[in-house]
Amino acid sequence: MLIDLVSIDYSQFPEKKPGRFGLVYHFKSLTHNHRVAIRVYLPEENPEIDSIHDFYKNANWLEREAWDQMGIRFKGHPNLKRLLNHKDFVGHPLRKDYPIDRRQWLSEPDDLMDEMEKRLKEKGIIK
Repeated sequence: MLIDLVSIDYSQFPEKKPGRFGLVYHFKSLTHNHRVAIRVYLPEENPEIDSIHDFYKNANWLEREAWDQMGIRFKGHPNLKRLLNHKDFVGHPLRKDYPIDRRQWLSEPDDLMDEMEKRLKEKGIIK
């Protein structure tokens, strides 16, 4: 099972890495009680990797978080849009070069009701 997906910006690490960005996939075998972590490096220009949401349902939200916070795109993802930040937010706040004191005026309300309504209808909770 996929336990977690972590995104990393290596741009200010003292030791050189094969790419600016990294993803660490944490998996656990329930059958054998083993854990494995897989690290992937991505370039600064066009940081993109194939989505694994077809194999692990929770990757859907984990990949959206990595895109929202770090700007890593997941090819084939069904709904790669903001998850933690406002839909009109500009930039990716966990990147080392994002100005922490940057202020953005976001006047429109934002929620995830477009996603929630679909799920509530599928479960017969609303019509």
